[in-house]
Amino acid sequence: MKLVGMSVYPLAATFARQYGGLANVPPEILAPASHFRRIPRTGQYATLVKVTADNGLSGWGEGFGLPYPLAAASLVENVIAPVVIGQDVGEPARMLGDLATYFRALGHTRGPAIEALAAVDIALWDLIAKSAGQPLATRLGGSPGPVETYVSPVALLPTPDASAAAARALIAQGYHAVKLKIGRGIGVDLDHISAVREALGRHQLMLDANCAYGLRDAITLAEGLKDLNIAWLEEPIPPDDPAALAAVRRASPVPIAAGENEFTLPAFEMLAKAGAVDILQPNITRAGGVSGLMAIGELCAREGLKLAPHGVGTSVGVSAALHVCRALPAAWCYEANRLPNVLRDELPLVPLSLADGNLVARDAPGHGGDPNVDMLDGFLLSQTDAPRVPA
Repeated sequence: MKLVGMSVYPLAATFARQYGGLANVPPEILAPASHFRRIPRTGQYATLVKVTADNGLSGWGEGFGLPYPLAAASLVENVIAPVVIGQDVGEPARMLGDLATYFRALGHTRGPAIEALAAVDIALWDLIAKSAGQPLATRLGGSPGPVETYVSPVALLPTPDASAAAARALIAQGYHAVKLKIGRGIGVDLDHISAVREALGRHQLMLDANCAYGLRDAITLAEGLKDLNIAWLEEPIPPDDPAALAAVRRASPVPIAAGENEFTLPAFEMLAKAGAVDILQPNITRAGGVSGLMAIGELCAREGLKLAPHGVGTSVGVSAALHVCRALPAAWCYEANRLPNVLRDELPLVPLSLADGNLVARDAPGHGGDPNVDMLDGFLLSQTDAPRVPA
């Protein structure tokens, strides 16, 4: 089986378009997390990749879309595709190995180049599993089925009562655990955390600071969580300083989670070796695709860490990650992100499935998250219309 084609689809689904104008978008959608308070989130973005083999089969992959998908799309089209097309389809990490080395040698160890590779890796694995007539999970040594799931986010709502009501509404949808966004100051955070904790009762509560704090404040916040039964505190400080995060972890009475902003296995190894985390949270659409997530899961197994992959993306990335989770003993849970996202909820041929509060890796060939190609043009960007995202 030879690879004979590769197509790339940079997609945008703006909130202004969805809500009938920017003025109609709820504030908690524009600023669902601490870092979006300064630079509002304007929509959902993704880079989808389709690979085609000489037997007529195709596979779909996804590269992380934020802040904008055109850089990764250009790299897929102009750098990756010319190298990979014509190769015999085999181990995706081997097929992309020279490109990974090339990008690293140029200093591209994070960002669009690595996200582009992740998209192609996912697409190749999807193609391989479809060619074998197997679900991706089966091809990877596991089996399709449900994956333990938590739901996110309770966004940055104006009052603790509003946060508590939002958490109760998510539990009413059938989920068993909820993640609350924090990062507005320790006092404000603790008021919202306490209200949500009381509202959830026996259900688990995760916290995500989205890198809002410095070292000293992160430790103070963590110490204030001692009696609140918190499943984890996620990204209390910015990435790139495993030693500082390790200091937070040593002082914290609750587990520390991080990793959605890391891209390569060595970066995750640094977090593990520093003793910085209890839980690693890679996103399959930026951290090496299926091959990368498998390697990070094996790292977790060696180091005694839990794996809880980041769940932001379209049906392609989410579906692929669920299948990998079913093949990894270290996988603990997966994130069901519920921010409005038509690329996740309306674009797939078969909607994502939720059973008893858990997302399900479909029992079908490949990862099962293929998009409806007839809908892609409605969300497609190009270099020429990039400054004019549809409103």
